Amino acid sequence: MHPERWPSVKFADDRQALWDGLVTDGISATATDEFPTSLELKLRGKNIEDVTGGNLGAEARMGIVFTEGVGKRGMSLERFVAVTSSNVARILGLYPKKGALAPGSDADIVLIDPAIRRQLTKADFHVSDYSPWEGWNVLGWPVTTILRGKVIVDGGKLHGDPRDGQLVPRRIAGDVLSRPVA
Repeated sequence: MHPERWPSVKFADDRQALWDGLVTDGISATATDEFPTSLELKLRGKNIEDVTGGNLGAEARMGIVFTEGVGKRGMSLERFVAVTSSNVARILGLYPKKGALAPGSDADIVLIDPAIRRQLTKADFHVSDYSPWEGWNVLGWPVTTILRGKVIVDGGKLHGDPRDGQLVPRRIAGDVLSRPVA
């Protein structure tokens, strides 16, 4: 394993620069290195060479970006939608089937309750026996997820089925592929 593959952002100035880019327009999208592991496996590593990378990010990403971006840093709701949805769909060649609320689009929607103010607990996560987000204070949190018009998650309860998923072919535009990657 090589630490340069997942460099940590250790300094406050680095974190601030990333948030500034996300809030203002220097960074196009958010993502996660979703790699769920048990706490026992995560703690097995003793140094950067043998620690297991990744963490639980997909389930928390929208709520954390809403909390940190919109709630704490004044990110506009339009920018929030862009960095969590529409820009990603554009980059991956899925727009407007994905990333838009329009006739002919898939109607994938996440409803966030901006009035939620609480600390995240283990019960908020469903993929592993721990989350690095336990104890994080949120200012708004997703309450309902709709996939192609079907309620998949509501009030923390999963109503979906693995068969609800659907392969959506992507075609990345040449101008996206020709841009610098870092």
